[in-house]
Amino acid sequence: MDNQQICGPLGPVDEDLIIKTCQELVQIPSYTGQEQEIADLLVEKMLALGYDSAWIDGVGNVIGEIRGHHPGPKVLFDSHIDTIPVSGTEIWIHDPFEGLVENGRIYGRGVVSMKGALSAMICGLAPLIQYKDELSGSVFVSGTVGKEQFEGLAFRQVIQVIKPDYVIVGEASDLEICYGQRGRAQVIVVTRGKAAHSAVPLAGKNASDMMLSLVPEIKKQTTFSMSSLGQGSLELVSIASAPCPGSSTVPHTCWATFDRYMVQDELETDILQPIHKAIAVLQHQDADFTAEVGIAESGLECYTGQYLSGKRFFPGWILSPEHELVSGVQQALGKAGFTPALSTYTISTNASYSAAIANVPTIGFGPGCEKDMHIADENLRVNQLTAAAAGYQAIACQFLLTKEQESSERWR
Repeated sequence: MDNQQICGPLGPVDEDLIIKTCQELVQIPSYTGQEQEIADLLVEKMLALGYDSAWIDGVGNVIGEIRGHHPGPKVLFDSHIDTIPVSGTEIWIHDPFEGLVENGRIYGRGVVSMKGALSAMICGLAPLIQYKDELSGSVFVSGTVGKEQFEGLAFRQVIQVIKPDYVIVGEASDLEICYGQRGRAQVIVVTRGKAAHSAVPLAGKNASDMMLSLVPEIKKQTTFSMSSLGQGSLELVSIASAPCPGSSTVPHTCWATFDRYMVQDELETDILQPIHKAIAVLQHQDADFTAEVGIAESGLECYTGQYLSGKRFFPGWILSPEHELVSGVQQALGKAGFTPALSTYTISTNASYSAAIANVPTIGFGPGCEKDMHIADENLRVNQLTAAAAGYQAIACQFLLTKEQESSERWR
């Protein structure tokens, strides 16, 4: 990528500011539920740059706004601020919390997911502050909490308050335009037997054996849809039984967890129906066969003390390549010097809420590659970081500086 040919519509981006901001964010550990320090810094940064307002909501998300002087759409740029922990078993050559720049790369936990993108958003969009007289609409930047634990759950609060017309998610896309992603559901299957001493197993009913019979039947009954997002899939990711350890006891309960990846428009009923059918097949063979299935539920303890909960069902979504958001982003990036390719995410993002549940037109565009997320010596090319900033600026200008527009009726 030749950064000499990439330039934001308001002039070259401030590379030193972007790198310094990214380093400062990396230097603050911000594991899920521990984001307060980085949230406070982000508010301070945005206000210092001249954002009209910056605040922390009830669950700990950071939101900043640059408000135009004319009516128009609301464009929201989102990055999450939590990261996965640095494991004691990981071997890092570079300090994960230093933010060292070396050989054209910046190193640190979360630099790809997603402190680099957030730095590029905050700094790349700041020049719009000088053009508010020409700005029709508002640009928002959100730094959301809790995504690494529960994608979309905290982001829901941002969407419901801001009511954006367009969303740009900054997850790593190698600077391609992602117009969709597969969905993911966490499915829990439980078999219930009867405990007995393992020396007399016929006195009980082994729930683990029941699960071993059920799993292949589930796979037999499940079929997968195809779309431009690819094909759905079902993968067994864990099995546990009780009591554990067994202590010479036939297990009375067994739990299996499946990750079910989905294409767009697949519903909970579509996911669960084949498993109900598999259970019915085994119940027909054995009247005492007892099992149940459902979508896993869990919660998120926010650093503010609020607790959010929900089903672990993250729908797939796709936006038509002809949609005004996709075509507008392509035009904006093309004018800024990019050669923007279209792609889709394989990872799960906050867009599962904005695009698939709230029905807000959403695309993804971010620096870095999916394969470089969550790894030891996580790193991001500096030229991608600064190019992303120019790209975010170009996208905002495309929708807010081209002409005065009335905000969408979507939220009224």
